[in-house]
Amino acid sequence: MITKDDLYPLVNGFERLPRQINELSEGSFEKVYGSAEASKAKGIIYFFLSSMPVPRLHGESRILYIGQTKNDFRSRYLRHAKLHATSKANSLKFGAILREYGPIEVAVCDYRRFGETLIKAEGQFLWWYFQNHCEYPPINYTRTNVRTDAVDA
Repeated sequence: MITKDDLYPLVNGFERLPRQINELSEGSFEKVYGSAEASKAKGIIYFFLSSMPVPRLHGESRILYIGQTKNDFRSRYLRHAKLHATSKANSLKFGAILREYGPIEVAVCDYRRFGETLIKAEGQFLWWYFQNHCEYPPINYTRTNVRTDAVDA
């Protein structure tokens, strides 16, 4: 059985997209979002991870965001590279993360091990995160109704 206690060992073992977002520039986001590996990563749960942990209500975490996409990561995000680097809100958010917690990397995994649908698998990871920290990741707007404590994978 996989539980909240397995969250970080799991994420640490997930595949990483090449390169890191290491500066607040469109090009830095494009290098990660536009990689060949990003175009192959589809039907996935993905995690934006800071280099250094961010304090949370309970404990700390490198997980900044948990998401899912049925399409490939490249088509999901490459079109947003400029927006993430230059819009007023995103540049404040990503700029603060880069200054305070270092470069950002993206980890990906096939969703099917963690839920019967993408939404359920994403919800499972959000719930495990919530169980560990009593709140959701700092840049997630998505909440979940999933309350399954363990997955038999």
